[in-house]
Amino acid sequence: MALLLSAVLAGVPSVALAADNQATGDVADVAADLVDSNVLSLNATTLGLVKQARDLAGTVLPDGGDVSPGQEIYFVLFVDNPTSVPAADLRITDLLDESQFAYVDDSLEQTVVATGSDDATIWAGAWTTLTDVVGGPDDGASSTDSGGPAGRDRITVGAEPAQANLPVDVPALSIRAIRFRVTVN
Repeated sequence: MALLLSAVLAGVPSVALAADNQATGDVADVAADLVDSNVLSLNATTLGLVKQARDLAGTVLPDGGDVSPGQEIYFVLFVDNPTSVPAADLRITDLLDESQFAYVDDSLEQTVVATGSDDATIWAGAWTTLTDVVGGPDDGASSTDSGGPAGRDRITVGAEPAQANLPVDVPALSIRAIRFRVTVN
């Protein structure tokens, strides 16, 4: 069975967009105008989301690579924040195709490594367990059944409106990665 998975969900390069803003005007009932107010620069960066399939040893599986029914593999989702400020309120939803994959209960984990880390460094990160349970105060990810065939198939990270996970940030100059196991159908 060929693995039907794109390696990059949204691989938009990190591009900084800047805009300078300055305010002037009158303060109510004050004779002096606001003159030469401070310039406020707003910067925005698009962060890409990457999804990889890996074997149990952590080797990245090639797009279109063969996997066998019953084989367990990992899916790894990660966001690289190459900026000097944290990216607040990360939200990811990954809906598994239940005709191809079955989620392995209690397999959610996360790690944070330095920005720009290669695949081997991400895999070697200090992974901590996340619960499948929806809602805080336990952690920022969960897995649920979306209502189709029985089984958990909806993975969410961060404070999704439909699931009360804790907010998740990507620290400055860091990659936050989430991984979980699935069995190939």
